[in-house]
Amino acid sequence: MTDAPTRRPGIVTFVVVLIYIAGIADIVLGVLTIFLRYLPETAADGIRLPVTLLGVGMVLFGLLLVALASGVARGSRAARTGATVVLLAGLALDVADLVIAADGDWSGVITQLIVCALVIIPLWVGSARRYFASPGR
Repeated sequence: MTDAPTRRPGIVTFVVVLIYIAGIADIVLGVLTIFLRYLPETAADGIRLPVTLLGVGMVLFGLLLVALASGVARGSRAARTGATVVLLAGLALDVADLVIAADGDWSGVITQLIVCALVIIPLWVGSARRYFASPGR
């Protein structure tokens, strides 16, 4: 007799949706950061290349998050760990964006921090922890 598949907890589904949203937000913010290279201040300061590279990095991290969300939905422990690492790296990129853009706009950093807390904490505690700890994950 085989064991019935473990049903995914609702909190994991909620977190998967949040990971998708975070990934899409990183992609959008990355594209907007790339557009910053066309501002006159960016050209005058000679930081077009770093701004462009930062934007590209944000887009790549967003795409990686979207891919990891699928793994988390399937119950992959590696995807859970990867999503945690990528979200924290995305937070670091948003802080770097704040420093490079020098516009004093903390909204992106605060939003990413909230998303990180809403995603990472539920993935590692409670029913989600038990879901990922079950055999075959």
